[in-house]
Amino acid sequence: MIHPSRSPVSITVTLDIEDHLGRYEPKGRYTDNTRRILDFLGDHGRRIGRPIRGTFFVVGRVAEAAPALVRDIAAAGHEVACHSYRHTPLDRETPQSFRAETHRAKDALEQAVSVPVTGYRAPIFSLTRRTVWALEELGALGFSYSSSVLPASSALYGYPGLPQVPFRWPNGLVEFPVPLARFGPARLPFLGGVYLRYFPSGLTRRFAARAGQGTVLWTYMHPYDFDASEPFARMPDTPLWINLALWFNRKGTWNKLARLLDGGTGKPLGELAREITAAAPS
Repeated sequence: MIHPSRSPVSITVTLDIEDHLGRYEPKGRYTDNTRRILDFLGDHGRRIGRPIRGTFFVVGRVAEAAPALVRDIAAAGHEVACHSYRHTPLDRETPQSFRAETHRAKDALEQAVSVPVTGYRAPIFSLTRRTVWALEELGALGFSYSSSVLPASSALYGYPGLPQVPFRWPNGLVEFPVPLARFGPARLPFLGGVYLRYFPSGLTRRFAARAGQGTVLWTYMHPYDFDASEPFARMPDTPLWINLALWFNRKGTWNKLARLLDGGTGKPLGELAREITAAAPS
């Protein structure tokens, strides 16, 4: 029986695997923390009596620096998807540079895992009205789904007006928008990043339980979200206040994720995308 204070909905685990300091050493904190996350998901799945299979959006430079880490992700039963080559937001790319960099990332990931990589997530959810040109490039590169839009206003990148349930772009690409919750006048991506770390667990579970029909709930986290012992360091090209927000309040992330997953675990996004495509009218 699910405890009544816990969300009785399935939540898919997704993680963005990157080195937030941009160093991409073969053995860095990002590799150690990712393996800790893999161990945690394996242990927690055994505890709740069902395997946890998520989607790991991996930066291409990770695949080049630490291909064994990418293989370990796949060996643990998780889907490997693409999170760009060097974590450059789309508005800082041109179609030509984006095509070349994304092809390089996809190739590096596929060489590591020996299966097609079909999913893509834009850095910082930077797919907006100004960068929709990237969709045609993604289709041409062989991607079948994206998880790249925040369908609300945002201080960084947002695309207000888009559906909050999965939908298909005109070229057939399936989109999984960031799950949002209403918090006063704002709509916030409560299942990831600083929101997940700073909101109380009970509030996060209530938001999840109130999700609209058809919403696909998924977390978005990073290796550093779990690294409470990391010394403070500035991320490249990032304001100080963002660095501080991303550094504080990491200690409770493990427990918050565990409580979310006790309520039910969803499928990897690639499997859901195939189901959506198969169900679409021809």
